Amino acid sequence: MLIKTKDFEYIEISEEDIISFPNGVYGFEDTKKFVILKNPENIWMMYLQSAENEDPRFILLDPFMIFEDYNPLLPEGAFELLGASDKKDLNFFVVTVVPENIKDMTVNLKSPVVINFDKKIGAQVILENKEYTVRTRVFPDEGTGA
Repeated sequence: MLIKTKDFEYIEISEEDIISFPNGVYGFEDTKKFVILKNPENIWMMYLQSAENEDPRFILLDPFMIFEDYNPLLPEGAFELLGASDKKDLNFFVVTVVPENIKDMTVNLKSPVVINFDKKIGAQVILENKEYTVRTRVFPDEGTGA
């Protein structure tokens, strides 16, 4: 199957690569099929690319690579939606905003993309954790030096 992507023009994917998002993702509830694409230039960065259209496409990072103490508390119904019985069956990714100045990069710790790769089901969920925000800086402020 050939799909048009935002970053790599047209690429060939297999039906087995498609992850179903029954509820879509926030702001794109009608888009139900996505694929995870690796970035050949940045091994730490992945893309959640719509398998239906060029948009939407989201930049994803593994939150545990950045925040070792990240401990997502899933809302009620999330395990059922994702076809999982335990958190170890799930992979967590944070949506990332990479501005022109990479030092200003932020991640959404509050609403991660959660994927059960065995069942090929994904969802973006709002965590129960009150301490997580939708715009968490990856790099701390260096201060003004004033």
